[in-house]
This record gives sequence, C-alpha cells and structure tokens, in this order.
Amino acid sequence: MNMNTDNCNHTNTEKNQEEKIFLYTTITGNLQLIHLEQIGYFRYNSKSKLWEAVLNNNHILALRRNTNSQKILSLHPYLIQISQSHIINISYLVSIEDNNCILLPPFNEMELLQVSKSFMKKLKEKYACI
Repeated sequence: MNMNTDNCNHTNTEKNQEEKIFLYTTITGNLQLIHLEQIGYFRYNSKSKLWEAVLNNNHILALRRNTNSQKILSLHPYLIQISQSHIINISYLVSIEDNNCILLPPFNEMELLQVSKSFMKKLKEKYACI
C-alpha cells in the first residue's frame, strides 16, 4: 500500500490526551484514520526525498513532500528522532543495544534502526537514566 501522496494533506485530531488519531488524505481523496499506536517509526526515503510512516501492518505511508522531521516530532511527544533519517515511536522501544534500537513486534524484524551519537546524547538528556 505504498501511495504517491504529493497532493495529499494530513492533519491530526485528539480523541483524548493519551490517544492520537491522524487523518491521512490519499492522492485519490480518500481519508484514512491512523492511530499513533499503529506507527512504529518514520524513515526518510532519500531516493524519493520524502518521509514515510512504517505501520504495524507492514504498510508504508508516504508523507507529503513538505513534511520534515520537525513536523513529525511535533505530532506527539512519543515520537523521538534517533538519526537524521529515522524517528521512532518510543512506546515500541524495548532497549538500545550497541546503539541499535530493539523494538517490540512486529517492528523487531524490520530494518536496523541505529541511534547516532548526537541523537543518543539528546535521548539521554530527555529521559533520566536510572
């Protein structure tokens, strides 16, 4: 379900403080509801030069071309940038081993998500180490 979404819009609306729902408009004008818990991570596709959302049903949603990392990070505090090309939903994070993110299924079998040094520092500043 890889969609070309150059002309689509995506907005979000809050059902309550904890749950986040995103309305995703496809290029054909159809609306799709996406819950925060469906998104494992976002990745930047350098070939097509756009951000993509990787969902828990193995679908990839291509985001609008004007979407940047700051826009994605502003959607919810659970979204954390780990490198220039990856933003994870921290609710799926189990651990970080050898700078690699270990995620809960179904995202544990996907691509290697490595935390860069600068983003590791920011992660440690944001979350207290015990």
